[in-house]
Amino acid sequence: MKFKILIIAISIFFTNYTLAKNVLNIMVHNCDKIPYEFDAPSNVKDIVYFQVLNSLLEVKNGVLQPKLLKNAYYDYQNKEYILEMHTKTFFHNGRLATLDDLEFSILKYYFAFLNKGSGLENILGINKIAELKLKKFQRGVVEGIKQEFPNKLKIKLETPDPDFLYKFTEWKSSLVPIEEMQDNYMDWKTYPIGAGPFKVTPSGFQNGLLQLKKYDQTIITPVDKINIYTKFTRNVEYDISINDIHKGFKEFYNKIQPYQLGITFINANELGNNINFRKFVQAAINSKDLEKISKVFRSVYVDMNQIHNETSTWGTKYYTTFYNPELAKEYFEKIPKHLLNKEWLVTIFSGTNEIPSDRKYICAEIKKILESYGFKIKFATFSQQIIPKKLADSAVFDVGLYRHLPFEYLTKYTRLLKDSRDIYPRPLFDPVLENFYADATKAKTREEKYLQVNKLSNYIHEKGYWIPLLEGGNNINFNPKTIKKLSENEDDLLFLKVDEIVFVK
Repeated sequence: MKFKILIIAISIFFTNYTLAKNVLNIMVHNCDKIPYEFDAPSNVKDIVYFQVLNSLLEVKNGVLQPKLLKNAYYDYQNKEYILEMHTKTFFHNGRLATLDDLEFSILKYYFAFLNKGSGLENILGINKIAELKLKKFQRGVVEGIKQEFPNKLKIKLETPDPDFLYKFTEWKSSLVPIEEMQDNYMDWKTYPIGAGPFKVTPSGFQNGLLQLKKYDQTIITPVDKINIYTKFTRNVEYDISINDIHKGFKEFYNKIQPYQLGITFINANELGNNINFRKFVQAAINSKDLEKISKVFRSVYVDMNQIHNETSTWGTKYYTTFYNPELAKEYFEKIPKHLLNKEWLVTIFSGTNEIPSDRKYICAEIKKILESYGFKIKFATFSQQIIPKKLADSAVFDVGLYRHLPFEYLTKYTRLLKDSRDIYPRPLFDPVLENFYADATKAKTREEKYLQVNKLSNYIHEKGYWIPLLEGGNNINFNPKTIKKLSENEDDLLFLKVDEIVFVK
């Protein structure tokens, strides 16, 4: 009898061990929200959505390749972009994906925000959506988007954009079924449903845990199930940690820097609109000093004698530092005194009620620097993607961490335009800024676009609308006992994709 019990116990142990090998445990340290909701931190949504929605295209070894799509290319004869679907792509709800789904997936944010920061304004006739104030998707309403049965979507732009197809390496434009989304096209009726390799289990998000299950059985990976935790559980052996390092874990940072930390001034009060104040802050803060206190971020500035580098994710070049303490004092003296005799708020987005750990010391240093000139600030966190008015009225600038693909370096400027849906951290309407942006969208070659984008960027820094400080990679920490490396192609790896992980055998 004892022998039988021992055999059963051994059997259960090895069965559980085998099952455990099929489960990937991910701990996310910076999110008190549902990790797939609209207001969740960007790097948390990336963890969920790249597994559930995947992307239409991807970059491998520097080359754009199909992911969910069968093919994507530019038709030089007809001067239009072609997105070609597989004939049998199924959503997690079992429905076959159609051209209507592809058209909707590309345009959904345009319908949701009526051209507020969508980055799609170069598509021929897309402004009709905003002109008619359409909030519900209608097939064929955009002149430049045509369906060709059975599986091709044709997109014509006002002027050819050499980087247009890179937009589709984002999960944000990946296939989603319209019937699973709420009427605002931002939130889900239940939980995310896409056509990616993993699907959300029916329980959704509960008690700090989101469970994903492998949907595509053709994927060659030992992982059948993903557990994404937002609350630390002691009896769980984690394989991946986001925004914090566990004992014995290896740290990984992208070689390409998709995260950009900078200051944008608030337009809801007199001080934020004062150019002398903006130039004071620009001259007072030394990005190189901030770099020294952070292992996550590096400065976006280079010295004049360094080689010009066109691979910076801020525009297409690095900038000479604006740091000049003597000039900062001169600008500070020009600021109206009645604006300086109070403590001003500075806003910072957080998935929790605290300043994110990777920015805590940077914010403390910014506060120390500005107070050395006699300007007092206090940081206030907010947890929505858009700064609320009650904070904007008392806040002078925002310290924001923005995520942008390096191939889509123009899109980052849309938030500074008059149509941006985040109405406070941007300049008041500036026709020169708007025209520079419009010129960049009309560039016909990458060389012309490079010149136009840098004219735009130089003007923004001349006016002090936005002060770039630091840039950093995605910080993904992993357990070397279970994971050998995060991808065979780590040079191009921007975001965690479980189907690319190389596991220890």
